[in-house]
Amino acid sequence: MASVIKLPKDLADELHRLAEAEHKPRAAFVVELLRHDIRRAKQREALRVSAGAWKAANHPELAKGGAAHVEKIRSEPDRRFGGRQKA
Repeated sequence: MASVIKLPKDLADELHRLAEAEHKPRAAFVVELLRHDIRRAKQREALRVSAGAWKAANHPELAKGGAAHVEKIRSEPDRRFGGRQKA
């Protein structure tokens, strides 16, 4: 889909300069910038929407911290190997 966006001259000049420095056509450079910024905006939105979803009370296994929990899991026998300790 083709779109026309009017840019202030200073911004258009800077865009042209940066795209040229990257050896990319302006349109490709703009698409890359937009994809990057949209991805970041979606991540920020997901963080806003999920804020407060994690409750420490629902995860008592992490009371001593995530690293301690991972170490505990790693030190337990692995049932896939007949209950033997992992090397």
